[in-house]
Amino acid sequence: MADQITGGCKCGKVRYAGTPLDAAPFRCHCRDCQQLTGSGHTEMMPLAREGFAISETCRIYEMQGGSGQSTYSGFCPDCGAQLIRRSARMGDRVYVHAGSLDDPAQYAPERSIYSDAAQPWDAGSIIKAD
Repeated sequence: MADQITGGCKCGKVRYAGTPLDAAPFRCHCRDCQQLTGSGHTEMMPLAREGFAISETCRIYEMQGGSGQSTYSGFCPDCGAQLIRRSARMGDRVYVHAGSLDDPAQYAPERSIYSDAAQPWDAGSIIKAD
């Protein structure tokens, strides 16, 4: 895996850089991800929160996650691109949306989470655990 991961939004106003965590990249089917992305799921790559940098122009939306704790979604205030997710529960990491990576080929999902919330029209995208 790459030493440094970089990415940003469609219009270029928000940029980020960080280091991959030794944690599985995943596909999330939770209802929050569906609503935030307007899709059936989102593709997430975990990066270490320590040393993670993102442009100050990134807007953060705070909401209550399924655990009852706060989760945060970062997006570009101009083009609206979803860029990051993080949570109070998993404070050591930041999840970046794989589509926002400068090199999306660096992403290879290993599993699906919250597959019980997958929409019937998106059920074919669930990655079954071995």
